[in-house]
Formats: sequence, C-alpha cells, structure tokens
Amino acid sequence: MVKNKTIWPNISGLIIVFLMMVSAAMLRDGRFFGHSLKKNIETHPTGVTKVENADGVITLNTSGLGSSITGYAGPVPVEIEIIDNRVSSVTPLENSETPGFFKRVMDSGITGKWIGKSAEDALHEEVDAVTGATYSSSALISNVKTALDYYVDSSSAIARAPIKRGAGFYCALAVVALGAILPLFVKNKRYRTVQQILNVGVLGFWTGTFLDYTVMLGILSNGFGASASLVLILMLATAFIYPLFGKNDHYCTWVCPLGSLQELAGRCNPSHKLKLSPKTVKGLRWFRSGLWSVLMLSLWCGFMVNWIDYELFTVFMVEEAAIGVTIAGGIFVVMSFFIGRPYCRFVCPTGFLFRISETD
Repeated sequence: MVKNKTIWPNISGLIIVFLMMVSAAMLRDGRFFGHSLKKNIETHPTGVTKVENADGVITLNTSGLGSSITGYAGPVPVEIEIIDNRVSSVTPLENSETPGFFKRVMDSGITGKWIGKSAEDALHEEVDAVTGATYSSSALISNVKTALDYYVDSSSAIARAPIKRGAGFYCALAVVALGAILPLFVKNKRYRTVQQILNVGVLGFWTGTFLDYTVMLGILSNGFGASASLVLILMLATAFIYPLFGKNDHYCTWVCPLGSLQELAGRCNPSHKLKLSPKTVKGLRWFRSGLWSVLMLSLWCGFMVNWIDYELFTVFMVEEAAIGVTIAGGIFVVMSFFIGRPYCRFVCPTGFLFRISETD
C-alpha cells in the first residue's frame, strides 16, 4: 500500500500532464474527444455528403459522419464515387495519420477491394485490416462501410459493427496484458527476457503498437477508436496509473518495444559497458529536459508540429520509417551495447512526459 503522502504528488503530476496534452491537442486540432471547440466555424458537414452530378456520378464524403471514427492519429475520411450503383473509386482524404503507416495501408491495395462491386455487395464485403497499420486501415474500412451504408439506406448497425480483428490485435493485447500484470507477481530474469522479446517482435515489428505523442494527441482530439481502445487503455494505464501506486517506469521497462530492444542489445555486451560520470549523466538529463521543453513549446506555438511523427518508435515500421529515423534508431541500438538504454534515459520525449507524473 502506498502512503498518502506519496500519492498526491503523483496525482498532481498526472493532472499537469493531462492539461498540457489537452492544450496541445486543442491548439493543434481544435477538438477535444471529438467535440469541436471552434465556434461559428463549420469544420465538417453534419453527415455523409452525397452529391450527384450531371453525369450521374454520385460522390460520398465521410468527413462529417465519420469524424468519430479514428485511426492511429485521428479521423480517416474517404470520398467514394459510385456510377450505375457500382463503386468506381475510393479515395482517402486529408488526415493526420503517420505518413509511413498510411503508406502501408495504400500500398496494400485495400481500396481496390470495393472497386467494381455493387454498393450492396461492397457494403457486405469482408475486408481485413492491414498488418502493421491496423488502426489506420480499420478506420478507413469503417468509413467506407459508413458511406455505403448511408447510400443503400440499410441498417446503420452494419456500418458501426466492430471491425473484424486479426491475430495481430489479439497477440498485441495478450503481450501488453502480460507485461502489465505478470511482473507484479513474477520476479524472474528469464521471464523478463521472454517478455522483452515479445515486446520487440509482436508490439514492435509485427503490429507497430506503442504509445507516442501521435497516439496520445490523437486520443485527446478524437477519443478512442473501437479497434484499438483495449490495447491503448491498458498501455495508458501502465504508463500513467501504475506510478500512482509506486510502479514507476512500468510501461517503459516492461511494455515499450523500443525500451525492450535497447535492453536486449545491452545484454549482448554485459562486460564492456561505458561508465558515464555523474556529471555527464546529469548533463544528458538536462539536455533531455531542454529538448522536451522545446518540443512541447513547438506544439503550443504550432511550429514544426510534425516532429511527433518522427519519434524513434516508428523505426519498427521497417519499410515505411523515414531514413533519418531508421539511421537514428540504428545508432541508438548500437549505443545500447555500451550504454544502458541511451534513448530512454537521455532523449525520449514520450518517456519524459511519463516521468512528470512519477515520484521517486
């Protein structure tokens, strides 16, 4: 049981973190949990836009009704053209998804699943989410179904039914649950190694499931997407709620795939570690604090806000990660052979945010 005198500082830190992130989300997107905060400005139509031109081409746009359907970072609206009751095109509209993730969705050819089919057949077409971009692709699928449901005027329950979840989702959920719960009762180095391998393999390279600024700001702006809520809620609990009960750094040390990769790399070279002087460690920690302050200020000022799409977590998306991210990720993994978890300790903006709500 944690004494009351240690709980309240943590709660205060958690409130501060929440307010900081809410303000950043509102300044960036003008929304809080899907509710627009911009008065007298109609940012989206009230429902699915349906327009028929002189040639009989019907255009459907989900910017309105689909605004509550969120992917990795926010809504994923689509525009669908229907000619003679058949789907002729499916075009994603502007969105806030991480470019690498959404490129994987488009490269999968997912939009072609509906092309050429009648509206009724397309509505009932079973389309699986794209592995490695589950959140973004699930949101796109749901938007398409919402538009087609509106067009054929069938039961709205069809469009809003839970999207079929693949093996990746359930494996990610199982790995996060293991990392969140089992370490509370099991203290074993071999198990820790197994858990970290699962984190890297399943949460990292397979499903791309982790917490970063993009995910957290997306949740605050748009709410939880049904396809991801269970996994993200559990991750957020380990990151922000566990510290209230004395479990500092639980997410970073037991769930985060990048933290796990660095620690596994370090175990490959246990006898050749570099010993950093206390002065050096202190200087690097001050650097991390300053970097985080600058990055947060950029979010509040609307300057270079896209930095959130280039946190090193995206290095696990091997084919889509930016070259700079891949190089930086490789450098930090190599450094991990000689310095314990260098990115976590001296750079990571997301990890620093978690630390604000913790007390030693």
